[in-house]
Amino acid sequence: MKLTHLSQSAAFITIKFYGLTRDERYRALFEKETIRYYEKMVSFLPAPLSYYHYWLQFKWARLLYIAAEEMLLPGDLLHILARKQFVEHMADDLLEEGYDQVLILGSGLDHLGLRYARSNKPTIEIDTLRMSQYKQAFLDQHYPHSEHPHLLGCNLSEQPLSKILECQEILTPKKKTIVIAEGFFDYLAPPTVHNTLSNLRDYFSSPAVISTHFALDELSPFHRWIFQTSLRFAGEPLQFHTSMDEFEQILDEYHLWLSSCYGTDDLATRLNTQVEINLPLLKGFYLFTAK
Repeated sequence: MKLTHLSQSAAFITIKFYGLTRDERYRALFEKETIRYYEKMVSFLPAPLSYYHYWLQFKWARLLYIAAEEMLLPGDLLHILARKQFVEHMADDLLEEGYDQVLILGSGLDHLGLRYARSNKPTIEIDTLRMSQYKQAFLDQHYPHSEHPHLLGCNLSEQPLSKILECQEILTPKKKTIVIAEGFFDYLAPPTVHNTLSNLRDYFSSPAVISTHFALDELSPFHRWIFQTSLRFAGEPLQFHTSMDEFEQILDEYHLWLSSCYGTDDLATRLNTQVEINLPLLKGFYLFTAK
């Protein structure tokens, strides 16, 4: 696959996770199979991105990378660890509550679809056509004998989620459904956010949405500019500019009520109870469940 066909933000989230989990402190936060998944994924990336698999094995290279990242956007690296760990824990908690199937929106290169498909949970991942094709090639090569999530390629700004759900036979509308939207809504135009939430509420009788949100108003002007500019250069600009309070009001419109919501301080405190951290966590980052 050509480098230009790959989501740059998804690729660098994967690279940053891989680099940080070379450190035993952070590695211990995740299951061995999760660590191995991202090792395989980074080596599978097209060159020159795949070169990170070699260089980030060296501590001096990781320290240089961390120093550069933290100088430009403090907390970006640690927020990736936080979202990977807590999204997984929040989804596992919902499974224990009786939720029985999983829909992942904007799945990128994430491991969760494979994790739940291998646990015999009906699982669909939705992303762009090229990203879905790339993910399928990776799964076919590295997990040929495992159950795979069902991958659907589409553009929700062109094709509403309702049409996609009506054409699939994997997920059942009446079953309690986990909807994972990690790093998803922020990249959509506001009308598409509203349409997607409406479609989820109308199609599933009992959806529980796990999502992240970037409240850019909580970043300093300089760090906000760095964050937005880096994503524009990647061709993936943020479009959904709201505070967390405003997003909660939008969720309420579609009868999705926050059952848990963690901000920067909450996530940092929870991480600190598991491991001594020496990095800040990105301001304005939120993680929540709404159902």
